[in-house]
Amino acid sequence: MTKRVVRSGTLFGYMEAAREVEIDGDALLRSVGLRRDFVDSPDSLISLDAFVDLLEASANQSGRADFGTRMAIARGVPDYGVVSLLLREEATLEEALRTYIAHIHHHCIGMYVDLDTRFGKPFLSVQIVSEGPSTQVMQFAACGLVQLIRWLVGPHWNPDAICHEHSRPARTTIQTSFMRCETRYDQVISGILLGRDALKLKVITSPEVLRRQAKALITQTLGSTSDQFEVQVARILNQKLHDSSCSADTLAASLGINRRTLHRRLASKGLSYSAMLQQVRSDAAKRLVEINTMPLTEIAEAVGFGSLSSFSRWFQASFGCCASEWHRHDASST
Repeated sequence: MTKRVVRSGTLFGYMEAAREVEIDGDALLRSVGLRRDFVDSPDSLISLDAFVDLLEASANQSGRADFGTRMAIARGVPDYGVVSLLLREEATLEEALRTYIAHIHHHCIGMYVDLDTRFGKPFLSVQIVSEGPSTQVMQFAACGLVQLIRWLVGPHWNPDAICHEHSRPARTTIQTSFMRCETRYDQVISGILLGRDALKLKVITSPEVLRRQAKALITQTLGSTSDQFEVQVARILNQKLHDSSCSADTLAASLGINRRTLHRRLASKGLSYSAMLQQVRSDAAKRLVEINTMPLTEIAEAVGFGSLSSFSRWFQASFGCCASEWHRHDASST
């Protein structure tokens, strides 16, 4: 699988948040193998798992269950590099969010965002794949997306609700004050519930003639960077994982290619469809089992199994124990 990485500019705001809660930010950075020189090189790539571990360690050491939110607020509007410029040149929030989703891999590999408009209110779902607990980084991501949307359409915008898979933390005052909306915990999926007409909101941008020129230049810049095929495959697999009918054929169709081309392009990178599906499914299953807020029948459905028995057999074969044993082991090791 592709290595999970994120631009080092994501660390902006960390030292300020660390000082605010009186912990040694330099020492914690070193403890997860990160350096403080990110300020001078925001486009460098760092380990996403190290970043996740940093936020969790900072929350544990400070005793602040809201550390991820504090860091996001200290950082301000997220720096997505050239992608940020492209978003500001879209006409509506829907266009900006779809552009963000299409280009997020330039900023982070391991974060998957999708916009679901099938129901009355649009839902911007967020998933971050990591080896360890991800409560803090999910708070960080939700806060960052709200800041991004406010930057695009105006500071007075509020979501209808914030949804988190994890349970309600001990402190929620800062989150509630910043989000200015209801926060729902123990949800099936994490993300942001947008208002019914939110996608029609106009983006604060430049005149149309300048917007066309800017988009052409920025798109050309992004197009000149290597767009990793396996990242696209992993993103679609994450989006379609709940669909038990998903197959190599349906995935290839989503990419606009045939099955043979899909297998050939993956093979050229030393990968296969079955191996990528196994990795994506394993990451999702571990995350949902470790959160421990969903019945196993719902977890089975969420990762693409038609029955609990088939999920249980797969989990045993993949991890060498049943799901309940995995959760007990995870809890005892924390």
